Amino acid sequence: MSKQFLTHRCLIAPPDLADDFFANTVVYIARHDEEGAQGIIINRPTNIQVKELLNDLDIEADHVNPHAVLQGGPLRPEAGFVLHTGQPTWHSSIAVGENLCITTSKDILDAIAQNQGVGNYQIALGYTSWGKNQLEDEMARGDWLICDSDMDLIFNLPYDDRWDAAFKKIGIDRTWLSSEIGHA
Repeated sequence: MSKQFLTHRCLIAPPDLADDFFANTVVYIARHDEEGAQGIIINRPTNIQVKELLNDLDIEADHVNPHAVLQGGPLRPEAGFVLHTGQPTWHSSIAVGENLCITTSKDILDAIAQNQGVGNYQIALGYTSWGKNQLEDEMARGDWLICDSDMDLIFNLPYDDRWDAAFKKIGIDRTWLSSEIGHA
């Protein structure tokens, strides 16, 4: 039996997840292989606006559409990750799905500031990571549900709607779930 890897899919935190950091989150999985997994939380905005972040990096950003920087995860919160549509044409881009990349180099921030070459994007500070077999163990315990990712979920829906939308993608109305169910 081959192992199912979850690259380019999303993890959904169930309503009763005991981990406060990951409560009510949707995590886009950018890499999942035999060595572990890495992802970015896509529904936890910070109180930092993209324009503010770019200005802090001495990048003129007057033309940037207003939206929040995401809290991508607990690891390396000082590091920026840009999840974006397009091809991996930037200095440190990795294609993670069809027409979807993660870039960590400053050149993409310059392009975002100029509204050039980047269609949809989310900037996140920090990321999530699981060691070898850690994510599989958490899934076996029922710590995560899985749904397919799509552009609306990653880029377009209001942050507050993404958790419910992820549940709806797998046919579940979250309000039906009770923390008393599913633990024998």
